[in-house]
Amino acid sequence: MNIDKDTIKKIVTLYGSTFIGVGLGFAISVFNTRVLGKEAFGDFKFIETVFRFLASLVSVGIFISITRMLAIAKSKIYTHRLIGFFVIALAIAGAIGVILLLIFSFIEPIWFSGNLGHIFRQYSFLIFAILGSIALREILKGLNKIYTLSVLNAVPAILYLVIAYSFNLKNPLHLEDILLLFYGFQLLFLIVIIIKLKPKFDIKKSLVKDVIHENNTNGKPIYYGSLAGVATAHIVGFSLSYYIDNTQVGFFTLAMTVCSPLIMIPSVLGTVLFKKFANFDYIPKKVIIFSILATVLALIVFYVFIERVFLLFYSEDFTPAIDISKILIFGFLLHGFGDLINRFLGANGKGKLLRNSAFVVGIVNVLGYTILVKYFGVTGAIVTKIFASATYLFMMYYYYTKFIKKNKYV
Repeated sequence: MNIDKDTIKKIVTLYGSTFIGVGLGFAISVFNTRVLGKEAFGDFKFIETVFRFLASLVSVGIFISITRMLAIAKSKIYTHRLIGFFVIALAIAGAIGVILLLIFSFIEPIWFSGNLGHIFRQYSFLIFAILGSIALREILKGLNKIYTLSVLNAVPAILYLVIAYSFNLKNPLHLEDILLLFYGFQLLFLIVIIIKLKPKFDIKKSLVKDVIHENNTNGKPIYYGSLAGVATAHIVGFSLSYYIDNTQVGFFTLAMTVCSPLIMIPSVLGTVLFKKFANFDYIPKKVIIFSILATVLALIVFYVFIERVFLLFYSEDFTPAIDISKILIFGFLLHGFGDLINRFLGANGKGKLLRNSAFVVGIVNVLGYTILVKYFGVTGAIVTKIFASATYLFMMYYYYTKFIKKNKYV
């Protein structure tokens, strides 16, 4: 596979925006921890966990299906109608998410100690921002609109930092303020980008049938896999909150934020090349070699600077996240390589294979984040994350080798 100049330019652009996004995410976590303190920050992260868990439940694979259909679409009018279908699906899924949040708001005070039910009720509409951002990133990947995706990675975060910092100088911000500002800007940009994509709502029956067929053959299997793999990963937030408290949720999720840059190197390549992967039978060796070398370099930099950088920016209240990060980083490294293969298999319509592997990962998550967390606390959560990521990479590699052997490249 030859990588043309335009593809290289998009890779560089998305890497640049992703690095900026990581830096901004780091800055946001520093700002939020200093403004909220460890208890309120833990509550904030627990709320995020619930929102993201429910967002993963309500899509039923439609967004994944539309993404692949956009990647192989032959006409502009068909593309714009697919985008229109995406908007309708997002509105319906978001409404269901709001209803689920309202139900959970009455359960939360009974099962957990945070007493956050009123916040879930008041800000339930923000699930549109979380669900929409996740779904829109998929859609932009299918459209190969890497520059727009780059803007989405960076600009809302910049606006949040500037405005939240300015507000906090005059009047200290509270949990509700942080939640509204952070996800409010994401929701605003979601609306702006959707308008610019020019969706058409004259949806034909044939298009609906196409989406249903794609969803049954590819999207829904991936969705079931996502429930098993991705949704079950959010269990750690619930189990740490239930067995310990929301402060430990904050420490663990902060460590995940610090480790997240290592996942992006192979993942970004898979995102940029997604449209090309749909027409190829193997991942080029140069892509794999670049991913490995860049990730190893990033790992070395991480260990050299993690402690001094962390202590420079975060208060001493959050130092437990340092030791968590030093071990947890290996889980992110393994997951990143798994994501690269995942993008390739997904682009080639191998949804059932992704589903099967996710089921295995889901079993690891459920057992680890319940049993191990109950008896070993945060240590159990760390072990579960690493083992689940190793399982994910193994399953991706196993199905990838089967795929290329079938196509006579091995």
